[in-house]
Amino acid sequence: MSTRLERFQKRKKLQGSITMVETNKSIQDAADKFLNSDFDENKVNATFNATKEFYDMNISQVEIDTFLSEFKEKFNDQMFNKLVNDCKKDIINSIVTPFGLGKVVAAYDKAGGNVDTIHNVRNKDFIDSDGTVYKDGVYATDTAKENYDNRKEYNSKDYHTHKNYKKTNKQAKEDKVNGILTDAFGDKQFKQNETTNLDHTISAKEVSEDSGRILADLDGTTLANESSNLNITTPEFNNFKKAKTMQQTIVDLDKELKTLNNKSALTENDKVRLKKLKKIDAELDREKALNADQKARKEYNQKINKEYYTSAKFAKNVTVKGLDEGAKMGTQQALGLIITEFFTAVFDEIIDIYKNGFSNGFDNDKFFTILKERLKKISIRVSEKWKDVAIAFKDGFISGFISNLVTTVINMFVTTGKRVVRIIREGIFSLFRAVRLLLFPPENMTYEEAMHEAKKLLATGLIVSLGVIAEEYIDLLIKGTAVLEPFADILTSVFVGAITGLSITMVVYYIDKKKNDKDMFNHLVEDTNKKFAQFENTLPSFNYNS
Repeated sequence: MSTRLERFQKRKKLQGSITMVETNKSIQDAADKFLNSDFDENKVNATFNATKEFYDMNISQVEIDTFLSEFKEKFNDQMFNKLVNDCKKDIINSIVTPFGLGKVVAAYDKAGGNVDTIHNVRNKDFIDSDGTVYKDGVYATDTAKENYDNRKEYNSKDYHTHKNYKKTNKQAKEDKVNGILTDAFGDKQFKQNETTNLDHTISAKEVSEDSGRILADLDGTTLANESSNLNITTPEFNNFKKAKTMQQTIVDLDKELKTLNNKSALTENDKVRLKKLKKIDAELDREKALNADQKARKEYNQKINKEYYTSAKFAKNVTVKGLDEGAKMGTQQALGLIITEFFTAVFDEIIDIYKNGFSNGFDNDKFFTILKERLKKISIRVSEKWKDVAIAFKDGFISGFISNLVTTVINMFVTTGKRVVRIIREGIFSLFRAVRLLLFPPENMTYEEAMHEAKKLLATGLIVSLGVIAEEYIDLLIKGTAVLEPFADILTSVFVGAITGLSITMVVYYIDKKKNDKDMFNHLVEDTNKKFAQFENTLPSFNYNS
């Protein structure tokens, strides 16, 4: 084994020495060939003459300042031209889309959104920004309003003969006999011979007429007679409370006590009344009473909210109305883009006609031919935007669906006016585009660039929302002028649209301006590289083999 190993090691050593010798020999041969080759002095001189000016470092400060000044002026001219074009397009787009078509879509908006919520139907006497008063609650659908108007009339007997009401009363009598029955709203312990009342903490009448319960399609007698809503108390307090809420009962008690106590002279009826109220006041634990009311209402509302917001009816309404809102918003954005592009193309053609003339005058025989060609150019320019139109519809549809969902969720807690619904829709559209840009940026766009563009989209949405708010006041101002009143809607759309578009352009320009220094440096580098590449192409080529 050792002999074989030794022979193997000798062979490897021999191969290595041969390879190294051959490699060194190749390098030596190449070096000798290069050193012994002919020297072309003319090529060297030609190369030096072609490059000596480029490598000349004797550049004066004046030349540097002149170059940078010219470059900056050229760059700023490009930015200014872009600003003018953006301004023109933003103004046209604002007039056409959010304040033109958007106003048409907004005509179908409703206070409280498009989907009925428990909070909205209970919101009596809601006043919208346009002065509309909703005395019977805010309803999104006629069906829900009709169900409330056609509700079953309140019948006290139905509520006070319910099986759980009888069962609770029976248990209370047994507890009173056993000496363990206490007032649910105070610390009084009832004696066997004392009269007690079983109180519906949320009154039976309130439950019967609750628009939220009716919207959820729940039985009133069952809800009113839940154990949490049945509490034993004194007949005096129950008679004083009647169908009022606990909060209102305490307010009325304090108010009447104060009035009687401040009277300089009391009648006999006043004295009897005051004595009864003082007894109620002495036996009442306000905190305990309010806690009992809060507990009853919490369980009551939980049952209603769960029943309604998890129902197939609610899910269907949200979906259907969301699709409707998506279709409206998608159509608004798609048509807006088409109309904006059309007017932009028309203005460009008009400017071109102004600068270059129209076929040597209007009397020329070719006038109509050239007019036809220009119209064709406009048509082609608009038709080439079909992909952008499809994207605009898709973005509008998705944001419209989301905005309807957001509006519905908000209206579970706060009622939104018509104008707020519109602001949510326009705001969600800008937010959706910004988020989409961050999550799915175009190719070759860095995250930093995507964030920069997203800022501009959010700023645009904010300005449009402010424009929607201002629109109401400007509309009222124009309508206050008799001469302008017939044209108020058009003038408002044009004026607010123009101001909004101009504001968008200025804000976007300001955001871009912060980025200009970096862009200008990058542009300078790119411009220098292009010039260097052009220079390299003028240099003579070298042939090292000759």
